[in-house]
Amino acid sequence: MVKLVEGVNKVVHGILIALMVVLVISVFCQITFRFFDYSIAWTEELSRYSMIWMTFLGAAYAVAARAHIGMELLVDRMEGLIKKFFIVLSAAVCLVFFILMVVKGFDLSMRVMDQPSAVLQIPMGIVYSVIPISGLILVMNLFYITTKQLKGELS
Repeated sequence: MVKLVEGVNKVVHGILIALMVVLVISVFCQITFRFFDYSIAWTEELSRYSMIWMTFLGAAYAVAARAHIGMELLVDRMEGLIKKFFIVLSAAVCLVFFILMVVKGFDLSMRVMDQPSAVLQIPMGIVYSVIPISGLILVMNLFYITTKQLKGELS
């Protein structure tokens, strides 16, 4: 299980790097061509969709890296069963939200699969599919991190 989680997160990390490269190149092209009084419409749309995918996948990756902002002051001062209770409670609340992301995100992406984007003409369902994809990765990383916390491997 650990190798699966680490493998998925390594792939997500690579995708995030690729999306950042796409974002930088498309914005650079847009700025350069506007300098010469010429605008390329697809660069704006591509950079917007790259940013959307980076945001959702980055949030999922940040859970594995424990890079999200958290209120750990109280939990760090607790011990024993009370600390484990609050770890599980926090994970349960997050899990409910992540499951809603998966279910409603899948529904949204299926409903707009026939709608093409304005310039690139790709199905909007592909753009919105990052919501359930990142939701699944969030669930996986949440279980991984919560298990490590309960075992005492993470503070």
